[in-house]
Amino acid sequence: MEWKVPYSGISNRLGLEEAEALVRVLEQDGLSKGPTAARFEAEFAARIGAKHALAMNSCSTALFLSAQILGLREDDEVITTPQTFWVTTWPMLKHKCTIRFADIDANSLNIDPATIEPLITEKTKAIYVVHHGGQAVDMDPVMVIARKHNLRVVEDCAHAPGATYRGQCVGTIGDVGCFSFHSLKNMTTGEGGMLVTGDEKLWEYAVPLGTIHMYGEMRERTDKRIGPYREPAYYRDWHAKQSFNMDYVNNQFEVGNNFRMSELQAAVGRVQLTKLDRLNEGRREIARRLDEGLRNIPGISLQVEQPYAYHIYHLYTFFYHPEVVGASKDDFIRYMEQEEGVQIAIRYFPVHLLAEFRALGFKYGDCPVAEKQYFEHQIQLPIYNQLTDEQVDHMIGAVRRAVARLSKG
Repeated sequence: MEWKVPYSGISNRLGLEEAEALVRVLEQDGLSKGPTAARFEAEFAARIGAKHALAMNSCSTALFLSAQILGLREDDEVITTPQTFWVTTWPMLKHKCTIRFADIDANSLNIDPATIEPLITEKTKAIYVVHHGGQAVDMDPVMVIARKHNLRVVEDCAHAPGATYRGQCVGTIGDVGCFSFHSLKNMTTGEGGMLVTGDEKLWEYAVPLGTIHMYGEMRERTDKRIGPYREPAYYRDWHAKQSFNMDYVNNQFEVGNNFRMSELQAAVGRVQLTKLDRLNEGRREIARRLDEGLRNIPGISLQVEQPYAYHIYHLYTFFYHPEVVGASKDDFIRYMEQEEGVQIAIRYFPVHLLAEFRALGFKYGDCPVAEKQYFEHQIQLPIYNQLTDEQVDHMIGAVRRAVARLSKG
């Protein structure tokens, strides 16, 4: 099917600036963990006001690393939202944590702080929030709850580079922030991500564990030989690390992984970062036009930009009301796609109802707001910077025509 308004696989068209940056990096002596990634880390940290930033090969690996540096263990409990891409929860499953799903706010689709505290037990260790669609979670009450119960907070900012909460960039409010630069995101490196933190101890963990190294307390060896051999006076083998001179205290250490971002990804990221404000403003303008065009249609209600949030509209969400129109959400989507050529992708199926989580005992009814919004109401229209004015106008007209047609039966 040739879509009039496709759900694009890339958030913005890369151009000559990105290509030139790639050529410059190709002239370097190495393409892994070099100066370009270090500059990207520093520039990204400065842009969002973070103390430390570590360039990663995805947001997924940033989330896995966050769970490791927080020390999550089997049977620890973690509270999160069902309204997210499933990878938010994968590190918790990997560490065999018990997951508790809080419900969501019906309009923002973000975690509802009022549903968090009743889930806290003596085993609760962390709260993972997701800034859904590019709009910040109401972080003040989340942080009050976290401080009261001595819990860590991880912000999944995959949708939200440059989004703010009361003027502060998301990702810098909790203990750890995890960002995505996937091709769908507001800024992209193709694949890629970033972990940020202001906690020195967490940073001390994150750097080695995210870059193939180990982490653990070490002490100087008394006998600095390996069998009969001492460390050579001249030649130093990097792979030997500190083996001649140091041992782990109590033989305890953490194993790291290769989560590093390549120099090529970082080169694109540095260029994209200079465009981030313009790219976010472009999405906001498209969202403003869509809001204006869809306002006051019977059976359609809009997502509200909260007064505390600067919404960057990674997703454009509105709400369809079948009880008003007289036809199901499925009928609406079918009309939009088959009759109007507008490709719809709903974000996201409630995580707690995936087969993996049903196997763990979760069931329909656990998060009634998230379930009702997904199955009955929420719709996401395509939104990206290369949308034309004609495509935006077509989407507005398509929604109006769909409601009119379906209302007649």
